[in-house]
Formats: sequence, C-alpha cells, structure tokens
Amino acid sequence: REAFIDEGDINMVKALRILKKNNYDGVLIPDHTPEMTCNAPWHAGMAFALGYMKGAMQAIESEG
Repeated sequence: REAFIDEGDINMVKALRILKKNNYDGVLIPDHTPEMTCNAPWHAGMAFALGYMKGAMQAIESEG
C-alpha cells in the first residue's frame, strides 16, 4: 500500500540527517504518493511530500 511520506517504513527526518552528515549534494525526488480526493490528486500528493521534505530539511539546517 502506498503511504504518505510521514507514514511509511522509513524515518524521513533520520534519512535526511544522514544525507546532510555525509554532505549529500544530489537530488531528492518523492516516489509514489497516495491519491488524494481533490481536483488534482497527483499534484496534491506531490505538494504534500515536497513540503514535508522541505520543512524537514529546514529544521535540520537550523539544528546546526
């Protein structure tokens, strides 16, 4: 079953911390997201995933 980025088996914040610690300088692209009930389900799911990742990255950056 597809899950939202904050519901899956992977701790995304922990994964992002590991990438930062190792100076990862690549691209992060969310894969599949659950289809939402709205006029633009794919776009809404991607917006949620990207917003979650961006917010997590900003929080990690503010940690120092």
